[in-house]
Amino acid sequence: MNVLRFLTVFLPCLSFAFAPQPELTKEFWNNESFIRSFIGDYGFRSEIEPKVSKSEQFTLREVVAKAENKMEDAISHLENKLDEETSAALDFALATMYFQVGRLTPSAQTYQQAIEKFPSFLRAHKNLGFVHLSLGNNEKAAKSLAKAINLGEGDGVTFVALGYCHLNLGNFVSAENAYRMGTLLLPGSKDARNGLVNCFLQTQRYGEAIALLDELLQKQPNDIFCHRARAAALQGLNREKDAVVALDTLRRMGNLKLSDFITLGDLYHNLTLYRLSLEIYQEALTKKEKLSLPQYIRVAKILIGRGSYQEGFAYLDQIEKIFGMGYSREDEKEIRLLQAEVMRATGKNEEAKKLLRDIVDEHPLEGSALLILGQLAWQEKKFIEAGLFFDRATKDENFEIRALIDHGRMLVSMSQYEEAISLLERAQTIQPQETVQRYLQSLNNLLLSSRIQF
Repeated sequence: MNVLRFLTVFLPCLSFAFAPQPELTKEFWNNESFIRSFIGDYGFRSEIEPKVSKSEQFTLREVVAKAENKMEDAISHLENKLDEETSAALDFALATMYFQVGRLTPSAQTYQQAIEKFPSFLRAHKNLGFVHLSLGNNEKAAKSLAKAINLGEGDGVTFVALGYCHLNLGNFVSAENAYRMGTLLLPGSKDARNGLVNCFLQTQRYGEAIALLDELLQKQPNDIFCHRARAAALQGLNREKDAVVALDTLRRMGNLKLSDFITLGDLYHNLTLYRLSLEIYQEALTKKEKLSLPQYIRVAKILIGRGSYQEGFAYLDQIEKIFGMGYSREDEKEIRLLQAEVMRATGKNEEAKKLLRDIVDEHPLEGSALLILGQLAWQEKKFIEAGLFFDRATKDENFEIRALIDHGRMLVSMSQYEEAISLLERAQTIQPQETVQRYLQSLNNLLLSSRIQF
């Protein structure tokens, strides 16, 4: 039977959110070490595995012969032979064939049946771990793989898979230990090497990560994972210029992911290379692949936050053109808030107020919109209206402190010191700030010097 073909078709690479993503490569699933480790030869080691009667041996020979050309026929034949009394070896063989044709849930169930019949069945525990891994159940996979190791399994493939499970479960010390064993037993394994690098990154041991990556890049200078991981480690060490060089290397190689474009744009922004950051952000919008809308909105916030209002507004327009009306109410609110912020910053207060009132009609407790409306009303000396907006903004815990402070400052401008002090002290009880404390002290001194009692 063509085992390699079955594994290529039915075993997708698993990936999880992390930069760079911890994943098992195709090489892991297709490598001869894995195939030998998982499939074996349908033979059984009598010292640690269940015995097989002569009739069961004959059944297995029949099944293997059928499986050469007609795997489904072989599976059906073996299914009809199983019962509670047959050897766990037959359950194991059936589970392995289920796995080969991609029927993962029946495979897991049948391996479990084999284990219930023969609890110390090493290969059943190990293979059950691989099936759980394919199903994305890292916790169950780790338990089964660890049991296999406890029973005497010592191949590198099992340790690499166990390391992968622990990495995704956040058990970084256990993952590192397993990956180190994997690198010893499979010195050329990319999965063991990449996993060890990810352990260093997750535990913020950036120096160790860079040392290992530099060594690996000397041997494989075009390794994409190593370049991406090196950029992440350099960022962790706040070596932003070096991180830019690492990402730009990937860009020249044509292997910069869309999320990497945003990261590169952020790095240019942090280095105050605003023209370059804008170019990168704009390039990210032109890619066929798309990030989630909030990630693009975050870019617009960065542009607006640094005072690049025209570019920020243009970026928002591009976002709307690309996504059309295909965004949520929450995303639409974020876009409108940013547009209002730009309008206000560029002196278009009336347009900003109209947009903000529309937002508040749709989202009555949106603190950001209420706060800006209060500030605009204060600017126009509409103090009662401003006070109402500030008071409503305090109902949003994300803007409560800012609303209290702005309301207090407005009352100071109206010489209503006692009320102002009350609001500012309330803000201080929530989150003490040195600047607010100094402002309060100045107000108290002003009251004392004016002989105002409160």
